[in-house]
Amino acid sequence: MNQSKKKRKSLSLRLQPYEGDVLAEVVDYLNSLPKDEAQRKVADILVAAFLPVARYSSGNFTPEQIRFACWEAQDSLNKHGSYMRLALSVEQPQFVLSQPALTAPVVAVNAPSYKSNVLESPELPGEAADSIRPASIVQGQASSQELDAIFGGD
Repeated sequence: MNQSKKKRKSLSLRLQPYEGDVLAEVVDYLNSLPKDEAQRKVADILVAAFLPVARYSSGNFTPEQIRFACWEAQDSLNKHGSYMRLALSVEQPQFVLSQPALTAPVVAVNAPSYKSNVLESPELPGEAADSIRPASIVQGQASSQELDAIFGGD
């Protein structure tokens, strides 16, 4: 169908955040842009953030179509984040995940119960125990410089 013959949909929003609010910073930025550029940016981010949910809530799309919309939205948002970091010269955050030791559940099926310790950490002597501690003071996060020091970066 020709673009000019399609019925237009309308969305009217009025955002009036308080000064000092993070949304106010975004509103100031968007207001500083030419109107068509601001509308395009808002439309792009709305589609990336809400298209999968909109399709799901409409009930008119198959699970496969919703899955693809989710993948495309995630890809679009990832690219947006990468572009922002590149444009603003901000490094990619590095995360070191530490997982707590979990015990497997005990299940008895007409047999004596056994407690599994497969997922528990073995007891390590002094120096070996120190070597598995994370390199960052903030649990779960390390800078790229710290990771380079650990793994030998450029």
